[in-house]
Order: sequence, then C-alpha cells, then structure tokens
Amino acid sequence: MTESILKEYFENKISSEFLSADLNGSKKKLTYDTSEISVVRMESDNEFELQQSHLNKILNDTLNGNLTFDNLKVISSGLMFSDYFTWDSDTEIGNRITTIIVELDNTEINFPISIKNIKLWKEYLETGNHKLKSK
Repeated sequence: MTESILKEYFENKISSEFLSADLNGSKKKLTYDTSEISVVRMESDNEFELQQSHLNKILNDTLNGNLTFDNLKVISSGLMFSDYFTWDSDTEIGNRITTIIVELDNTEINFPISIKNIKLWKEYLETGNHKLKSK
C-alpha cells in the first residue's frame, strides 16, 4: 500500500481500480495464520485528516465490488499504523472511525468482513448505532 496513492484516492484524483492495483501484493502471508502488510509511507511533515466521508468511500467501493475484502483489510491496517493519516478519536465521529478501523484490522477477534457486516459498519458510521456489537 502506498500512502500517497490512498490519499489521491480519498481526494478523488484516482479510481478505486487504481487503488486496488496498488494494494494487490501489499499483504504477505508469513505463516498459516499471520500476515504482514507492506506500506510505502508518505514523506511529509503534514498530516491528512481522515473524515467520515473517506471511510464511507472505501466501504461503498467495497460494497460495489470496486475494492475487495482483502483491499479493505489492507487499507484498515495501513490506516491503523500510519503517522500520516490521522483523525480525532475524541470526537463522536472520530471514535466511530477508530472503532471501524480497529474492527476491520482485527477481523479474527472481532467480526468477519462480509457484505452484511460492511452495511452494518456503514450504518454505525452514519448513525452511531453499532448493531455488530449486539450480535
């Protein structure tokens, strides 16, 4: 995953297909149950503030088949450990963004990525009603 390409995707400068091509090969299987995500970091003193609309965009593109479930997992892992992409987790929306990214990054202990669950994450992002937690 290349942070500059993800940024351009969020800014609507490149397509989801271009992003997906960049993400393919970013995930390397280490053992039968562990993998590693390769990320090319941004060389910048600035930060990019992740907004609700950015997370909604990747969820929508996954629902529409433009990004794969693996793409979504790679993006969430990249965002989790990025110094470039930031969000204010002290706000209500920022807390929702954090929750969704953490859950997408840790599907083995949280919830699997599926069409149904992506729709529930979208609903949580938009309304604050986290129906996955009540499962």
